[in-house]
Formats: sequence, structure tokens, C-alpha cells
Amino acid sequence: MKKKLLPLTLAMLGCLALPASAAILIPNGDFSQGGTGWIANSGLGEQPPVTFATGGNPGGYGTVTPNGGWGILVSPTAAGATGAGYDLASLGLTAGGPVTFTWDSIHLGVGNTGPSAGPVGGMKVEAWANNALVDNTGDQYGALVGTGATWESYSYTWTLPATAQKLIFVPLWTPSANTATVGFDNVGVVPEPSTYALLALGAAGLGAHLVRRRRRQG
Repeated sequence: MKKKLLPLTLAMLGCLALPASAAILIPNGDFSQGGTGWIANSGLGEQPPVTFATGGNPGGYGTVTPNGGWGILVSPTAAGATGAGYDLASLGLTAGGPVTFTWDSIHLGVGNTGPSAGPVGGMKVEAWANNALVDNTGDQYGALVGTGATWESYSYTWTLPATAQKLIFVPLWTPSANTATVGFDNVGVVPEPSTYALLALGAAGLGAHLVRRRRRQG
């Protein structure tokens, strides 16, 4: 019976042993549902040119084009409202723990690539609790990969505030020195490794319990 249970336990552990790069996407973080769950804002008090395209990365992506000021997307759409934000647990996160935020980005448009175009779009994340802002990451921009003319993944790590309950995600248009249209896709998080370690230990414990139970029954 032990030989039969061992493959089962290993299979359970294998399902939980996600690679470090395995991100949990926020709702519609891949833009496969167009602009559902996203809003746009700009420094001019008007919505910047925003499109939600199909295909590309693949399955859909969002773009922000500058209109003379700054431009952002915000998810969820209820940012700042009562109950706004995504619960930490829904993203596999724990308050006070480290988390890596990930997204794909690209410069779109002829003449808007290369080092002179500046970094690709960035990502700001806000931590909320009891309908109040607790802290935020500030504007974070990844170092340009290549010329910026291809879809590339960017990320950074932040320690969540101990009192955080919810997160709001804010993809950022490139700084104003750059006139490129910026594409965003696959916005998500990578929970701290300890989250998966605890799940794996639980699966291992369950396997051991099944072995002991079978021995008693035998």
C-alpha cells in the first residue's frame, strides 16, 4: 500500500511545486476580456488614449498613449471606493510578507524604441485596509530589455505592510520624456516561496497520514 500511496503523494507535491516564475494573474490581468475591470486616468484630467487589443501576447493586451501628461490604468475599477482592491488571500499573499509583482510590457510605434525611448511602462501597487491607503510601492519602472520593441517580462519585489488587506494595481505610462505608446499584459504576482512550502508540507503530511491509517486498517 505504501508503494501505491507514494506516487499519489509525489503527484500532489508536484502540483504544488510551482516554479518561481509562475505568476498568479489578477482578474483580467491578461486583458483577455478587453477592458473589463480596468479604468484609465491622466494628468490632464481627461482619459488618455487607451485601447484594449486582441492577440499579440497573446489573448489581448492594454495600451496607453501619452496625451501631454501622465497616463495610467487602474485595476480594479473601484479603486479608492468602499471595499476596493483585491483581497490578499485571493492572490495567495500574506500581509507582512514579500511579494514579486510581474507584468509584460512593450513600446509600440515607429521611432519609439531603444535607450532614448526610456524605460518601458512601469507598475505601482497600493496596499489598502479598511478603505484607507496604507502604503504604496511608488512608481517602479523596469530596466529596458533590448530595444523595448518586443514583449518582455518585468518585475520587482516588495514587502507588504503588516496591516494590508487589499491591493490595487496601477500600470504606469512611461515618463513624460518618452512619447511611446506602451502596451501592458499579464499583470500578476508571485507569492513568497513559503506559501508554496506550507502547501507542500500539508500535502506531505496528508500522504503520511494515509499511510499510517492504512497500516492500522491492515
